[in-house]
Amino acid sequence: MLNLIAFGQGVNFEHITFDEALAKAKAENKLVFMDCYTSWCGPCKYMTETIFPQEKAGEFFNPKFVCVKFDMEKGEGPELAKRFGVRAYPTFLILRPDGTVQHKIVGGGDLDKFIAKVEKGLNKKTSLDYLNKIYEKGKMNQKQLMTYSVVLNEAYEKDKSEKVGKELDAVLKEKDKMKKEYWPILERSPYGSDNFKLVLNNIGTFNKNIGKEKVDKYLTSCYTNAINNTMRPNTKEPLKVLQQIQEELTKLDLADQATLTRSLELNQACLEKNINKVIELAGQVESNKNGELWSIFNAINSVRGNISKEDLNKIIVLEDKFLGFADENGKTYIKNYFENLKIAAHVGVYFQDLSYEDALAKAKQQGRKLFIDCYTTWCGPCKYMSETVFKQEKVGDFLNLNFICLKYDMEKGEGPELAKKFGVRAYPTFVIVNPDGTIRHKLVGGGEGEQFIERVKESFDDNKALGVLDAKYNNGDRDKAFLAQYAQVMVANYDPNAKAIVDELLKISTDEEKLSEDYWFIFGNSELSPKDSEAAKFLIDNRSKFNETIGKEKVDNRLSEGLFREILMVIAGRGQKTDVKRLDAIGREVKALKLSNEKTLLSSLAIAKAVKTENIDKILAACEKELPKLGKDSQMIAYYLSGSLAKANDTQKARWQKIIQTNTEK
Repeated sequence: MLNLIAFGQGVNFEHITFDEALAKAKAENKLVFMDCYTSWCGPCKYMTETIFPQEKAGEFFNPKFVCVKFDMEKGEGPELAKRFGVRAYPTFLILRPDGTVQHKIVGGGDLDKFIAKVEKGLNKKTSLDYLNKIYEKGKMNQKQLMTYSVVLNEAYEKDKSEKVGKELDAVLKEKDKMKKEYWPILERSPYGSDNFKLVLNNIGTFNKNIGKEKVDKYLTSCYTNAINNTMRPNTKEPLKVLQQIQEELTKLDLADQATLTRSLELNQACLEKNINKVIELAGQVESNKNGELWSIFNAINSVRGNISKEDLNKIIVLEDKFLGFADENGKTYIKNYFENLKIAAHVGVYFQDLSYEDALAKAKQQGRKLFIDCYTTWCGPCKYMSETVFKQEKVGDFLNLNFICLKYDMEKGEGPELAKKFGVRAYPTFVIVNPDGTIRHKLVGGGEGEQFIERVKESFDDNKALGVLDAKYNNGDRDKAFLAQYAQVMVANYDPNAKAIVDELLKISTDEEKLSEDYWFIFGNSELSPKDSEAAKFLIDNRSKFNETIGKEKVDNRLSEGLFREILMVIAGRGQKTDVKRLDAIGREVKALKLSNEKTLLSSLAIAKAVKTENIDKILAACEKELPKLGKDSQMIAYYLSGSLAKANDTQKARWQKIIQTNTEK
């Protein structure tokens, strides 16, 4: 009863040591059947999960063998692999109780064919060990040579199998090769070989001796491989080969002739870059017999570099049809494949609707980075990026190719949590995330198409990607050049920690280094060198030297930057904290600095003082006098004055229009 239960459960692989298996085989007068496998080997898994659990397999193996299996990379496996010369997986050994090899089979297959291979090993006179010994004595007859060639091939001893095959060719006549006994050797012969030509030229005889079904299967396999090989790199005259196959197929009546013809036409279309033909043939597929779907996908891949978005859309409509031909695993592949086509066909950025967790899982699976648009509904630049920049074909093609693209409203759903996670402080912010979830880079603010692409490309550069620089800093890198680069990237991303990095850099830098152009990003930025800071003091104390290295105009503009901003706020009606005394102080400071743009600043200051009087006539009088002195800045001042002149009467409005017109003409 126990034996019957074991049989019904398939092959009974016992969990015992190798020595215990040999001892048990000796005690039970059996042979040992040993499965040599690895955990990563696909065919090994197929045999374990599909073939050996079958009841028929148990009925065959369990009475005849002590069955064991060993992972060749664990436990006893490595030593056994070395002992028996196991180099490919799966390898199956039939062993005598004394531990010697009687037979070897490399590779699996369907159950009936596999059992037939094992039966050769059970029969002493057809086993590999016996035939090896007979061959070494030079006493093999034709029938034994044929059997030996087959057994060698099944044991993956190709060189020896080919050698024996050549010996057979030397002694066999054509009529011998047409016999059933020779078929196991002949059916391994590839397209174009002498044996293949023998079958082709004597197909009637082979159909009679072997059976049409087997002959058709052989020819179909040869033609399938030959057609597929025409797409391999460095294939000589592939179109000529296809033409030859086409001529041969017209003279045959194979069961899968229509499939072969379609496959042949598909490869011709690929080689000729005939995209319309590829699309036409894709639409003709009615099943996945002989892997037709995968041939179609390979064909599409081969012409992707030349295919238009319009043509891609013609292929995309086939998705539902193709899904109907596939199993669950195949459906997953097809969905992913068509998603990639949809992304490629999309004009503009293809933002995927995924949760962050799902997007990260997808990134890990595909080994791609995430590009995340962190926006809000009220942000003007966000809208511009969404409605203008991200709809551009160039921008879409670049981002879609390099990233999985996503967008999240930072005030809804996952947004607030992601904003906290990514440290988003301004909008729009674009975050590039590695497949492992770490931040690769951040960009704050948008830009026009080409300019924005160049900014995103910074993420590819380890010297510019913020996440990489963060990691270097956290790992203790304090090189001056690194700190300077790190600070500049932080400034570009409005990172509030930028000033701390700048202060750290300035402490270890010489005066000569501070005066160089490389450090001007610090002294030329009022946020990094604010008023009354050590950096601002250094700028004032070394003003003449900065004039030499940076240029007087740039230096003067930087020194006047804060003062001019304060004046503008008054002119715009938003400088409530700046009274007339403060304006007088600004005037004195401007004169003391002896700036090259002193006249412009003082003219702007005069208009600001008039604004403080809240007397429109005085404001207009100041504008008539001062705007002509402002040159290119006059239009900006006029723009900022709009609020202060909102209550002007018709006469005053007419006077203002005349002032604007006069300055515009100038």
